[in-house]
Amino acid sequence: MITVTAEGSYRVNERTLINASPDTLRAALVKEAGADRGPITIRADARTTHQAVVTAMDVAGRLGFAQLNIATFHAEAAP
Repeated sequence: MITVTAEGSYRVNERTLINASPDTLRAALVKEAGADRGPITIRADARTTHQAVVTAMDVAGRLGFAQLNIATFHAEAAP
């Protein structure tokens, strides 16, 4: 799971990444998923920019994740 915060930072499986670089996101996804390219969910705070979500989708798609699920949340409801 990729979480996009209101500020545009990323978490992969609830682990906060050191920056919002697409390369950092790519490395985290490769580390977490290994060879598994099954379904992936992108959870985005309702206040984040579209660009942050599109970047997450692009990185996942380039890595071969073909089934992307999108969900939004408000920070008050986030775990």
